[in-house]
Amino acid sequence: MDKEGKQQLIIKICCVIAAFILWLFITSTESPLTAYKLKSIPVQLLNTDILTQSKLIIVPGQDLTTSLNIKGANTSMLLNTKAEDFTVVADLSLYALKRGEQKIPIEIRKSPDNINVLNSDSLFITINLDELTEAKLPVSVNVNGKPKEGFYASAAKISQNSAMVVGASKFVNIVKELIIETDIQGLESDLIRTYKLKPVDAEGKEIKEVTVNPSQIDVKIPIRKTKSVGVKVKTIGNLDPNFTLASIRVLPEHFDVTGSAADLNQLESLNTEAIDLSKINKSTTMDAKVLIPDGLSLVSTSGTGTVKVEINLNKVVQKSLSLDIKYNNLDQNYDAKLEKAKSTIVISGTEAVINSLDLKKITAAVDLVNLVEGQHTLNVKVTMPDGVNLISEVPDKILVTITKKQTGVTTTNGN
Repeated sequence: MDKEGKQQLIIKICCVIAAFILWLFITSTESPLTAYKLKSIPVQLLNTDILTQSKLIIVPGQDLTTSLNIKGANTSMLLNTKAEDFTVVADLSLYALKRGEQKIPIEIRKSPDNINVLNSDSLFITINLDELTEAKLPVSVNVNGKPKEGFYASAAKISQNSAMVVGASKFVNIVKELIIETDIQGLESDLIRTYKLKPVDAEGKEIKEVTVNPSQIDVKIPIRKTKSVGVKVKTIGNLDPNFTLASIRVLPEHFDVTGSAADLNQLESLNTEAIDLSKINKSTTMDAKVLIPDGLSLVSTSGTGTVKVEINLNKVVQKSLSLDIKYNNLDQNYDAKLEKAKSTIVISGTEAVINSLDLKKITAAVDLVNLVEGQHTLNVKVTMPDGVNLISEVPDKILVTITKKQTGVTTTNGN
């Protein structure tokens, strides 16, 4: 009995194995109809122009695919079926569309032979629609880098200053400007190029869900040589006689100028607009415009085209002095007698000079060189240090009597 039982057990095991192998064969080749779910099948949207007419747009970034429950003759056929074997469409012209989520029926236009779609009568796709919006936004050029040393890049010139941004309102409303990124590092000639416009939000992040029209524009950045030149202050009119000009200082003292090489070679300095000294009666600081020759322009980093002109005045004061009149160069054989012994003078100068004046450096004298016996009317010459002016002199002429010395008599003259 034990031997017979073992044989029956072996037979049963062999039957199970044979049945499993047969099942595998049937399910892979000749099984009954089998169901399978095929995912991520693209849905084609027909008549999308109806959206534009309704001022609507499909919100970008949506998953416009569907899944189909399919049935075939066998498992091998089902597993070999791909999404591109189907044409699935949704006709937007058949429905009243509005902003927000819309549930649109979809239709299977094409499917493989021997494949049945089990859920063909209950297929829908949900699309999110938004208001089609456009906005006119400014174009900005972000220039990176610096041109070659000795050269200057002028402001970028663009073919147009603005462009239209079109798309769903939720994206158009966050676009703040259209930018162009360019690099001029090391350039020594004009940059001329066409760039694509990049829509960005307030933080500079690119918004890719909108369309820009036109999508690109032409940019030109002139690159010119530069030259540093000094500034001269131009003046007209005369100061009030009660003042003298102590100094004129200009800030900044130099400007960087750009232009053609020929124009720069001819330029030695810049002039300010004329300052009328007759209208100035105290030390002051004023703004003055710098005059730029035609064909040249200031490098923007140098300033705004104006300078500070610092004008310092010294007040002029007068002072009266009484001087002893002396004579010079009298022949030793003669004596001289002056009609007057003193001269009264009025001098002028700045307060600082007059207050520190050394009176020993101011003299009044008549020159008797080559004069002989007799009476002579001579000019009284006043000698003064620099910075002092003679306003008046009384007398400015005196009578001098020259007599011959007596023999054997010693005479002392006033000199």
